[in-house]
Amino acid sequence: MNTKRAPKVRFKGFTDAWELRKFESIAARASSISADPTLPRVEYEDIISGIGLLNKDVKLKGISKPGIVFNQGDILYGKLRPYLHNWFLPSFSGLAVGDFWVLQPKDADSSFLFRLIQGQQFDDVANQSIGTKMPRADWNLVSKTLFFVPTSIDEQALIGRYFRSIDNLITLHQRKLDKMKELKKAFLNLIFSQKLRFRGFTESWELRKLKDITYPAGEKNRENLPLDSYSITNEHGFIPQDERFENGGTMRETDKKMYYIVSPHSFAYNPARINIGSIGYQNTDKNVIVSSLYEVFKTSDDVDDRLLWYWFKSSYFQKLIEQFQEGGVRLYFYYDKLCMGTLSLPSFEEQHKIGKYLDTYDNLKTLRQEKINQLTKLKTTFLKNMFL
Repeated sequence: MNTKRAPKVRFKGFTDAWELRKFESIAARASSISADPTLPRVEYEDIISGIGLLNKDVKLKGISKPGIVFNQGDILYGKLRPYLHNWFLPSFSGLAVGDFWVLQPKDADSSFLFRLIQGQQFDDVANQSIGTKMPRADWNLVSKTLFFVPTSIDEQALIGRYFRSIDNLITLHQRKLDKMKELKKAFLNLIFSQKLRFRGFTESWELRKLKDITYPAGEKNRENLPLDSYSITNEHGFIPQDERFENGGTMRETDKKMYYIVSPHSFAYNPARINIGSIGYQNTDKNVIVSSLYEVFKTSDDVDDRLLWYWFKSSYFQKLIEQFQEGGVRLYFYYDKLCMGTLSLPSFEEQHKIGKYLDTYDNLKTLRQEKINQLTKLKTTFLKNMFL
């Protein structure tokens, strides 16, 4: 076995090959237990999985509950497998409560070790878990696994700082995106309550029944036309089945005669998932098909679809769903229930201006999300190329 190698990507000034070392030679497991109520506690639900950040201030807990003592520079690693990636590099001392390993660096930089456990090799080994009901990473296996590690602590620290800078940028953009989402909610409430209006528009809004401004628009695909199959998600609206499911999902080989043809400029939604926002607007230049479980409709000519789209994303529509949904264990909101609702609409000109403004705001959100995606992809690529 080649015990010395160099990574594909590294910083200038470092040329020494990395050495193959057992994990137990660079990290020890802390085992000291305490229930000191003056120490802050970190539990599984406190860590944002896959990000390594806390979702709240744990320093204020002050509750007596036993946990593993950790100090600044130690690493908390959630050993439950395979569905959680709960890791944390604390800047304070406290107690790790739950299924954590508290890893203490040995002849290694803590920030480098923190990135090593996020690499694919470590994840592959950790997922070879023990137990069936609640699988956990196997320390006996992980501790004996060989990893390539820089011989220079300076190079280790530089790698750790580099990834921390990427994480900081991702966090910054994510916080800005979250603020934009909250601001949009506030905009929607102000606009649809008519507390916020564009200059030059003073006419009262007209109360309209949804049954008067929409009509069913789904046609059965009786000729079994080979149209692209789509699904609807709460995050992205209409998306191709090929993008959502591996190999196109079950609809690829299914007889499509019973599915609905959805023409451009149509709305569609899943009546069992509309309460979480699974509604979409078909704005491609072609016909597509969706499951016959969906409700499909269009709007009358005096309604600007963009404005209605944003109304569907507002708290006003959520209240309508809560008022008229029906069922037992699973609640449904069919098109006939939608038709029982009302909303206030301004003139078509004002509708268009509002929709256009909100589109601009959504475009800014999209750009922010794309930046986060780019940084995340960059981080993943460097993790793959820096860690052998």
